[in-house]
Amino acid sequence: MEFREFTKSVKYRRPEETPYLIPPNNPLLAGIFYFANYIQKAGSGIIEMIKQCKSQGLPEPEFVSIRGSEFRTIIGRDIFTESVLSKLGLNERQLKAIKYVKEKGKITNKEYQEVCNIKKRQATDDLKALEDRSIFERIGITGKGTYYILKGH
Repeated sequence: MEFREFTKSVKYRRPEETPYLIPPNNPLLAGIFYFANYIQKAGSGIIEMIKQCKSQGLPEPEFVSIRGSEFRTIIGRDIFTESVLSKLGLNERQLKAIKYVKEKGKITNKEYQEVCNIKKRQATDDLKALEDRSIFERIGITGKGTYYILKGH
């Protein structure tokens, strides 16, 4: 889902200002609505969108500012739903791994071995199969620092 907002050119004065904080076109009117509790403080909606997406297991929204006058918010969706996964012919261990990563954000080979009570070789093969099917993305090359995340998250 994509939302677009066209606004006046945005100039940032301080590095600590978020690049997503777009000042209102009419600050006086925005101030009145803010104090009347009709709108939130500028920028607080973005923080809330990120929080809500994370709480629902969705990827963080993508915020794009184009030429300082167009602002886009792109909200992704969870493409790894149960109905989609059931059509992929994955085994129970692999489904457990996906559920684990959705909850925890990542999984290591060792964690996968413990969750599924399997040997290292089987865990490596299963994780490699998930990577080959573009479900998991491997972070790291080999060894203890390597972990897997859902591709696109």
